[in-house]
Amino acid sequence: MPTLLVCLPDDQLPDLDRVRALAPEFEVVRTRSKEDVRPHLGEVTVALGYFPPALVAEAPALEWIQSWSAGLDWLVAHEAFDSSAHPDLMVTSASGVHAVPIGEHVFAMLLAVARDLPRAFRDQRDRRWGTSDDYGGVFEWLNKRLVMIGAGSIGERVIRLADAFGMTAVAVRHSGRETPGALRTVTPDAMTDELAEADAVVAALPATAATYRMLDASVFGAMKRGAVFVNVGRGETVDQYDLIEALRSGQVGAAGLDVVEDEPLPASSPLWTMDNVIVTPHVAGDTPRYADRALALFADNLNRWRAGSDLRNRVDLDAGY
Repeated sequence: MPTLLVCLPDDQLPDLDRVRALAPEFEVVRTRSKEDVRPHLGEVTVALGYFPPALVAEAPALEWIQSWSAGLDWLVAHEAFDSSAHPDLMVTSASGVHAVPIGEHVFAMLLAVARDLPRAFRDQRDRRWGTSDDYGGVFEWLNKRLVMIGAGSIGERVIRLADAFGMTAVAVRHSGRETPGALRTVTPDAMTDELAEADAVVAALPATAATYRMLDASVFGAMKRGAVFVNVGRGETVDQYDLIEALRSGQVGAAGLDVVEDEPLPASSPLWTMDNVIVTPHVAGDTPRYADRALALFADNLNRWRAGSDLRNRVDLDAGY
């Protein structure tokens, strides 16, 4: 009997009986560490979760890894994993599973900035009743422009929500492929003019060699002065020093950061104490419905795998997404 390894930590573990019901032809084994995986290297055919990158080369029967996350940096960026050595290995991401909560998180940040909720929270903590003058910087998102850098499932969800708030959106994606709901879609090398018209810039980029610190002083300098920047992709895609300088100068009016380059964010970081910054600890994708959605994706892909059909969210291991 082939083996299906469930490689997930306790806080992400779905009901294993549900996994067994989806895959009755497999011996389903839950592993907690690389050492737990080793006894099954000869039999593992499918892995659900985070298969140890250093052991891929020692698993001759491994055909497919269904990641539990949308980002694949845990695998493709690992020094022990060589994608060229595994041309037949199929890896699929969980892209789309957390588009709903992340989209809502983006707008929670945008609305918090627009209505100056950080000030309200400080006043509430201090038991201070503010005045209208204190909130003189509040504004509406109606008829504003949003530029979405990275227009996969998360970006498409953000654009859909932007439309609901009466905003127009421009998508930036590597392929340049048309994006549902966007006014237009441009490639990264053509986004400068779009940034100059943007009231909000939202990034949902994967961490790859091509996107490393892609969002730097040149990008922040091209933005409309005072625009709001939100990052829900990967912290490594932003030059954090350049962002801090842009926030200090007012070139970037405010930032909502769910991800940073060094996580957890060091206590010494100035981002903690900047009044125009909202920091959340990489929780934008958290939702009690995550496991249900991830298992639904796995079930669909498992049926496709059985039939020899194309899998959803197949990752280009060289590109990293």
